[in-house]
Amino acid sequence: MNAKSNIDKNTTQPSEAVRKAIQEAKELPILDVGPYLAGVPGALEQLGADVRHIQENLGFFAIINHGIPQELIDESFRQTAQLFEIPMDEKLKHRVGYHHQGYLPPKASILQSKVIQDKIAVNTKKDTNSAWLFMRNRDADDPKVKNNVRHRGLNQWPDSLPDFKKTLHNYQTSMEKLAVKLMPIYARALDLRGDYFDNMFKAPEYYQRCAYYHPEEKMEEGQYALAPHSDGSFLTLLPMTPVPGLQVMTPAKEWLSVRYVKDALIVNTGQVLNRMSNDRFIATPHRVVNPPHKRYALTFFFYPDDDASVAPIPECVAPGEQPKYDSRSFYEFFVPYLDDLYHYNDKEFMKEVEPERAAMQS
Repeated sequence: MNAKSNIDKNTTQPSEAVRKAIQEAKELPILDVGPYLAGVPGALEQLGADVRHIQENLGFFAIINHGIPQELIDESFRQTAQLFEIPMDEKLKHRVGYHHQGYLPPKASILQSKVIQDKIAVNTKKDTNSAWLFMRNRDADDPKVKNNVRHRGLNQWPDSLPDFKKTLHNYQTSMEKLAVKLMPIYARALDLRGDYFDNMFKAPEYYQRCAYYHPEEKMEEGQYALAPHSDGSFLTLLPMTPVPGLQVMTPAKEWLSVRYVKDALIVNTGQVLNRMSNDRFIATPHRVVNPPHKRYALTFFFYPDDDASVAPIPECVAPGEQPKYDSRSFYEFFVPYLDDLYHYNDKEFMKEVEPERAAMQS
């Protein structure tokens, strides 16, 4: 099959609301995916046109009527808040290590990204947020667990919160199902067959970041709750929260503070789709600034199968253009991505952890 046989030009134009939101750059475009999920004729092509315009310009949008029960999202937030209240000694039993799964204390890492250093100065300050990091849930019999494949180990679940694992697993499963349903939209946005990505997501990987952004009385200059970066995902799903903090870089390289939309999910694409589209779809830098109140996040990073190719799609390489990225599997991309982004070591780790442990024990 040659490359042109996959092309089915989507001639639908982006909606006026999407054009206006991007032009004004005051708030994220909002897309209603309800009609598409219900199978309404024409909805897929319209979303494809809208997502194309968004991903070529801003890279972030919000979706409503997405089908994830708000009760599940609310309970996941409630359980996540409790997750950060457990004793520090228990947290440290589950601290991140070789597999980047587990607890990451505040000010224990520096978030850096060489990929966006042409847009943002490289960060040198420790992020103030704390987080629990989970990958796809596996059991001890999983071949990747048995072979100690990096970032494919057993998740570290806190013993003192027995309901957390069940709640988060339900949340992750729901987000995974939604992400798979969104794949045809991205295919049509790139003028590909609606089922183009199906073979890449037979056993998709994901990375769940449960984060706690606690207000800091005093921040160092150039320090962030979460430093500027671009995601490594195919796409990212994030339930909105009323507490502000998330900022997105606009095409004019200004920071747009994301406005809360009730029951909406933020959607953005990351470096996987950026490289597969040969830079056509941008992986937008974003950051979290010091929030005015306690802020929690349930970020779901969605990835293809480990063995799926993330080389530029032939149809995305314009005539006379060359592929801008090499040919490699998703897993071969993922490991160096995390190593490039997170920088921490045991000595620095413990230096920052001990004061928090003492405060919690006093």
